[in-house]
Amino acid sequence: MESNLKDIEGYWTLRAEGYSASIMETIEDGRFNHWLGIIKKHLPDGSCLKILDVGCGPGFFPIILGREGHSVTAVDYTEAMLDQARCNCSRYGVDVDFRRMDAQSLEFDDCQFDVVISRNLVWDLESPRRAYAEWLRVLRPGGKMMIFDGNHYLYKFDEEYARAQRDSDVHEESHKHMGNVDARIMERIAEGLPLSRERRPQWDVDNLIEMGASNIVVDTDGRDSYKLKVGGETLYLPRTFFICVTK
Repeated sequence: MESNLKDIEGYWTLRAEGYSASIMETIEDGRFNHWLGIIKKHLPDGSCLKILDVGCGPGFFPIILGREGHSVTAVDYTEAMLDQARCNCSRYGVDVDFRRMDAQSLEFDDCQFDVVISRNLVWDLESPRRAYAEWLRVLRPGGKMMIFDGNHYLYKFDEEYARAQRDSDVHEESHKHMGNVDARIMERIAEGLPLSRERRPQWDVDNLIEMGASNIVVDTDGRDSYKLKVGGETLYLPRTFFICVTK
């Protein structure tokens, strides 16, 4: 099965309202500080950085980074997500430049941003390598690209991940506020996405090195990894991870 952008957009249109509710809970109950703390460790110097959030969804990063005084531009391909993001940012009094745009083909000039950031998007792309090339293109020299992502559907194609998921007491957090949206829609789409078959962040690091990125920092957080016993050795298989690179 091959996925396409229209299918992906259709799913996230259905999920927009419910996903927005989940994101707002994360902000209101303070859990956002986990991500903000990681970001602050890696931000370039400056009190008002130009930040591009790619795949902004309902506005998680625009809200928490806008409240820090940064100038945020946010793009998403799904108009329903942008509608949610505009509403949420208005609620928090954050001024953000929102654009509907394909993450794999950005409509910005070269070297425009101090930071390019993304959360839970790269796994969902048809051409992730092309997306990384675009994000590096719009990043100024010395700027930072920060990626939060995960191996969400690798268990469908990787026997060790499938076994680890069955045997481990670490389970995927169930989606909240799904409403009547069938999660199997995305499972079927994911079967045609290239990164559903790749072990990450190894894939990301290899490709970013080839693209000339430097000072690559990776955090796989062993507490959020599957543990698998193989030949008397414990393997840690990352579920989620963070990558920061410098252009």
